[in-house]
Amino acid sequence: MTADAYLTIRCDDSACDAEGSWPVRHDPHTHRELRRLLKGHGWRRTRDGRDLCPDHAPAPAVSAA
Repeated sequence: MTADAYLTIRCDDSACDAEGSWPVRHDPHTHRELRRLLKGHGWRRTRDGRDLCPDHAPAPAVSAA
């Protein structure tokens, strides 16, 4: 019998209890991969290492090219 890891990432905003996860199995099972998948749904990782849900993440920078 084997067990899969169920990874979640919690919003680091002090007033938030949101969690991000992915509903299907993906390889590799790492938080880095989970962050990559959740980034497409508005989650952001800050330079100081905090994870923020779409409600608390700053808007992505738009280049004026």
